[in-house]
Amino acid sequence: MKDSILIEKDDGSTAYFTGGKAFVDAVAGAGSKEELRRILNHGRIADFSEEDLEESYRNLALSQNWDAIQQMFEDKDYDSCCRKLAVYGITTSREHFDLVNDVIASASDDALIREILHNTDMDSTLAALHRHGYDAMTADFLQLVHENAVHLHEDALLTEEELAELSGQTFYERCRKSINLIFALSTIAGLSLGVSGVADPALLIAIAGGISLMFGGDGAAQ
Repeated sequence: MKDSILIEKDDGSTAYFTGGKAFVDAVAGAGSKEELRRILNHGRIADFSEEDLEESYRNLALSQNWDAIQQMFEDKDYDSCCRKLAVYGITTSREHFDLVNDVIASASDDALIREILHNTDMDSTLAALHRHGYDAMTADFLQLVHENAVHLHEDALLTEEELAELSGQTFYERCRKSINLIFALSTIAGLSLGVSGVADPALLIAIAGGISLMFGGDGAAQ
């Protein structure tokens, strides 16, 4: 990946990006499929299909629209939520829909949070989640959340101040800050590795929400 990237945007203006985080931020803010293509190409990511690029941009566009995502958070009916996603050309599974609902409910469960806040292993966290009735969360999902949280922390994609904001705001505010970033990371990883079919947006939303449970008061990944 280049250390610096100069991009001509769709409106004719130019933007100069330096470093890994700036590249991720550029992807996160792409305003069109063609702008996303140029940002990726300048970052030496070019070996992807048109279909995967199209899907990636649809997902990114959704992640940039917090009002739409919040409406989906608040919609507990699977068929209704699917109709809202269909506007973006996106589908999801019942499994991932249930997972998002579990993430939202668990993040607001004070008794659960007190119980798992100081857990140091995944098995005890998973057991606590299931005791409180959050059965849609699996060990595989918790591992995905952990890997993303560690990536954000250890790879310095977020500054200490930004990590503190993730741990210091309400659940919805944390999600609002992290969802677009998680979608951008998924886009970069999927297209650079040539993975066909990027992650289900509902799963990415669930991961972003789950990260809010992975940071303690000092902003460090648990």
